[in-house]
Amino acid sequence: MQIEITWGQSADERGLLTGPDPAHPKTVVLLCHGLLSHRDSATNRTLTDLFLAQDIATLRFDFAGHGSSADPADPLAPFTLTRCLEQASGAISWLQEQGATRIGIVGSSFGGLVALRTAARHPDLLAVGLKCPVVDYPPLWQARLGDGGMRHWQESGRLVFATHTGRASLLYGFYHDLLSQQAVLLAKIVSPVLIVHGDADEDVPVAQSRELFSRLQSPKALVVLPGADHEFSKPEDFERMIDLLAAGMVARLRVD
Repeated sequence: MQIEITWGQSADERGLLTGPDPAHPKTVVLLCHGLLSHRDSATNRTLTDLFLAQDIATLRFDFAGHGSSADPADPLAPFTLTRCLEQASGAISWLQEQGATRIGIVGSSFGGLVALRTAARHPDLLAVGLKCPVVDYPPLWQARLGDGGMRHWQESGRLVFATHTGRASLLYGFYHDLLSQQAVLLAKIVSPVLIVHGDADEDVPVAQSRELFSRLQSPKALVVLPGADHEFSKPEDFERMIDLLAAGMVARLRVD
């Protein structure tokens, strides 16, 4: 069973709560999608089905500028890490107000960065699952665009780039907001963290996950899938990634 819920006044403060009794959630996983994705991504929908089979609810939502929250005229204009963190924290507060006592979070790619920072803010989270997470975003943009591209982005105020569905436009304010954020305070993360990453990921190098794993002080696990790309596009890689995340989260969230 699933219901649409809202936890604030903004268009991006709403989501889809799926569970055995969504009106009275107790154990819930917050699902955070990646850049240019949406709440109904294949990863989110598949995890929702697997968690539901274990009597665990999920709350999935669109980041600002994505999916149902996007303004067609300029979809990514409100998209910043700061805003996404506000969305995630607002959703967690709402769940707690509804009586949820066992909450975890799963983040994919950019959503992994949101999940990490959210875990640092919410030490009461029982589990964190990360799929090919972004840990340090500015160097990735610098490597992709080079000095000239970064200078053009800053001077023009807007980066236009091709996507698999057409073209997207990202304001320089998104990058500036990344720089204004403090580094992830890993010492504040006390929740168990499971990381799944492919060693053929060309978008987010697996080195970022290896570095994250080495620095985390909470209970942690890192699984590197040989030959898997950023999208886990091979069916066997996608299935393995999903099974690992689902099993790891269930083990931490299940009430004995």
